[in-house]
Amino acid sequence: MSTIIVASLEAGEGRSAVAAGLAACLAERNQTVRLLRLRAESGADPSAEDDARALALVPGCESSGDAVTEQAARSAGAGDGVTIIEAQPGLPNDLAAALSAKVILVTTDTADQRLGELASAAETMGEALLGAVVTRQAERAMEGARAALAERGLSCLGVLPEDRMLAGPTPREIAETLHASHLVADGEDDEAVEFVMLGPLSSDPGQPYFLRHGAKAVVNRFDKMDLHLAALATEPDCLILTGGQQPSPYLLDRISGGAGGLSVLLSPEGTVRTIELVDELYGRTRFAGRRKVARAADLARQHVDLDAVAKVAG
Repeated sequence: MSTIIVASLEAGEGRSAVAAGLAACLAERNQTVRLLRLRAESGADPSAEDDARALALVPGCESSGDAVTEQAARSAGAGDGVTIIEAQPGLPNDLAAALSAKVILVTTDTADQRLGELASAAETMGEALLGAVVTRQAERAMEGARAALAERGLSCLGVLPEDRMLAGPTPREIAETLHASHLVADGEDDEAVEFVMLGPLSSDPGQPYFLRHGAKAVVNRFDKMDLHLAALATEPDCLILTGGQQPSPYLLDRISGGAGGLSVLLSPEGTVRTIELVDELYGRTRFAGRRKVARAADLARQHVDLDAVAKVAG
């Protein structure tokens, strides 16, 4: 069994998305793929456990959904196919040597200082380094990122663009940030919403406006019944009511009598502050849910040199 370690110098660089995307694409090529997420050797590691649960959603791959220690990863039995390991932040030199693994370095930062750090890391790892993947780049900056790596002598396996779905928060994260209460909890709280929409302020009818986007959360003041009903007709994932006061009982009755699949949150903040707090979540959310897994696979298919990765996977 060959091993690929997905690593980054810092946390929050996009290791989980890259690991999930590569694993899904290799599984599509009929590879036997095993996914592992490393955790700290001792003590609780909630971030690692969250990532492990997300990796368990990658179709066609073997993953327990529990993070493992580095010692456990080293002693894992060999077999057919490829094991992809998402490492802890930092260089996994010892683990790579112990497993004769190839390493993919993930970075979202292409400033001179970070590129210098990556070049030093590449020198340290030598032939163990398969290449680098740059994440969350503006479309106009993607070619520049690739060129910047080449100037430092770093092999670029791919440059991934910024993506609203991968950046999007889940209803659970929104509720935690807003200190909101759940009025209805029938939705998929761990599936990301790509868009957050504010109810229209003009006299335009609400339903055509809300139909512009699919995976969405809708923010309206608690007493805007006409907008609540218009939003419900377009099947949002999450309805966020602002102002801290209970909505009309009719709204909750209407929702409870529907098909389900909707979370309704009551924010204690006003509408403007609620929107500001939710907006701050974008780009610092966890990798979670099937939607993000599917989007990570799409981006890998479009922007990563999968042949180079498959060659190592055997």
